Amino acid sequence: MKVESKTVDIAKSDKEIFDFLTDFTHFSLLLPDKVENWKATKDSCSFTVKGLSDFGMRITDTKPYSMITIANDEQIKMPVKFIFNWNLTSQTSNGCSVTACFNLDVNPMMAMMIKKPLEEFVNALTSKLKERMEAN
Repeated sequence: MKVESKTVDIAKSDKEIFDFLTDFTHFSLLLPDKVENWKATKDSCSFTVKGLSDFGMRITDTKPYSMITIANDEQIKMPVKFIFNWNLTSQTSNGCSVTACFNLDVNPMMAMMIKKPLEEFVNALTSKLKERMEAN
């Protein structure tokens, strides 16, 4: 199952956004209230989503200033495997378009249950990213 956010245009350079997103310690500034027990290092994090379960993520690949790939951390047992991408497209010297995309390995029944909440989550992430980046 693939869930993609709306694309947001951010008035910051692709380098600034890339540098922010490749450090999980910044992610606490983007997360919704449903996230608890947040712990992060530069390239990995773990947390609990209220009512669901524990999650762990690790940055697995980057292409400077255009793409960041994040996957589930194998050390934390989770009910689903996923790959999460941030895709950045430079628009001008001081502007960038950003899209977040989840690819999950789930059965069709689970996909029906989690698609809408996941869409809301990725859209909230990109909106908060825009708000946070443009506030500085």
